[in-house]
Amino acid sequence: MRKIAALLTTGAATVSLLGLGTVSAQAQGEAWQYIATYASRSYCIDAGQQYVREGFNKYRCDANPGGTGYYKLYVS
Repeated sequence: MRKIAALLTTGAATVSLLGLGTVSAQAQGEAWQYIATYASRSYCIDAGQQYVREGFNKYRCDANPGGTGYYKLYVS
């Protein structure tokens, strides 16, 4: 089982690197949901990783416009 999982992971990574399996988020129709604003990028990433562990597919941390140092967490 581990060998099969490793082969599948390697194959998926290869396809992603070649650009064959990538489609833009908008083309896939992903809906990003705003969660909260964090005082640092590391706090935002920690929270995003927790949301992924809890069942969301992806997260992103966007810097606030104007360079205020705050980051907004979105999950999909």
